[in-house]
Amino acid sequence: MSDSNFDLAVGVGGDAVNSGLQTAYQQHRDAFRGQAEKTLEGTDYTFAWDFLDAPSLALTPPDADLWGKMIKADGVTDLPDSGVLQFTAQQLQADCKVGETPLPQVTGKVTVALQLKLDGGGITALPLGAWLENLPDGPTSIIVKNVVVPALLTQGATLLKGLKIPAQDLFGQTVTLNLVRVDVIPTHLVLASTAAVGQPQAVRADDAVDWPTDKQVFTLISKSLLTTLLTATIKQYENTRLAKGDKTIQFVASARWDATFRRATNLTVGDDPTTASAGVDVDWHAELDLVPISPDGSGGCALSKAGHES
Repeated sequence: MSDSNFDLAVGVGGDAVNSGLQTAYQQHRDAFRGQAEKTLEGTDYTFAWDFLDAPSLALTPPDADLWGKMIKADGVTDLPDSGVLQFTAQQLQADCKVGETPLPQVTGKVTVALQLKLDGGGITALPLGAWLENLPDGPTSIIVKNVVVPALLTQGATLLKGLKIPAQDLFGQTVTLNLVRVDVIPTHLVLASTAAVGQPQAVRADDAVDWPTDKQVFTLISKSLLTTLLTATIKQYENTRLAKGDKTIQFVASARWDATFRRATNLTVGDDPTTASAGVDVDWHAELDLVPISPDGSGGCALSKAGHES
């Protein structure tokens, strides 16, 4: 990710997001059911809900028709122009009571519109509105608008609260990341972060980015962060012995050698981040003892030495 405003960006396609939701639903079933209580004009109302199957996320805002039908969260009138997605449950089971009197159980489709926004290094999901299939009329609608919808809006926001890129172990270095951008595009949810060890440019969250949406999941790393990490990794191997040995061929020769990696200099990551170049300093020494055979059969000896020090 050359010349970027971020050190690390992670994009997850809609299919991958919903696969994760399916796994979460199976492993944390209790997170998808709950109960809320509220008193209105002296009357106690209770709403219990249960998602009978895993909900899904659509990485697009509701269309104008659906938005017009939604019961809006307090203070919301207009649909924001960015960061909006839809949280849909095909089968939400609802049980309501007025005081101690239960109302008929209802099961139907529910869609909640949410906006993802940055909040202290994580993400806050702001509830915008909710649509319920077969919205009841009469007294029951009071429960729906004042108890059911607020509970659903809160539930949808809670499931996405605190979304962030965790600290990463990259090339043996633990990198703590600060989330600086969230993009909701029709194909992907993208989180972009800066790292203390990188040197990103000033963040411009409103700039359009051409994300590589041909992949379900992608990770992009800045040249600055990659250079820093590679430099730190190589530094761990400074003054490391690369080779040492000796060999003797009886009556012919004996040899001894050793080599030590001292340092790498001027590490440069190419425009293709899979390529990098650096100067390398290696100290090496070699000795060769020759035992030539003279014409009269007597032995002789010659010594040759070579080496290099940084």
